[in-house]
Amino acid sequence: MTSFWTWLSIIGLSMTPNLILGPSAAIGVGIAAHYDPWLLLPVVAVAGYVEGLAVAWIACESTRIDFIGKWVARMRTPRSTALADRWGVWGGLTLGCALVGQEPILVALRWLGVDMRRIWLPLAISNAVFAVLYYAIVWFGFDQVAKF
Repeated sequence: MTSFWTWLSIIGLSMTPNLILGPSAAIGVGIAAHYDPWLLLPVVAVAGYVEGLAVAWIACESTRIDFIGKWVARMRTPRSTALADRWGVWGGLTLGCALVGQEPILVALRWLGVDMRRIWLPLAISNAVFAVLYYAIVWFGFDQVAKF
């Protein structure tokens, strides 16, 4: 039964925004529970992917609210759309996610009019890459604490 709650906490933390250190905390829970990384990393990546899809969908749906839709239309300037075109979905979901997390990037991309079909694959790859990076960072941190 403990394993069920541990996995549930890993999934829940993986679906928490990156700025609150959700996925790295999920990896920390998995490492502390001595879970195999070949099982832990896909679970973290898939949970983050599902959360990202939900955030992107909500961001698009939020523009149906009158004041948000007007504000987004006003903020969609040639300069902002040029920035999105320059860096694109891949740049946003790699460099942008490293800087601010995937949630603000997904909201910005959807508000700039990027279609959901262009987001699915980069989001999946981004979550897989960042799950591996978080694992390496957390594992290195635990290793350093053990030597302290």
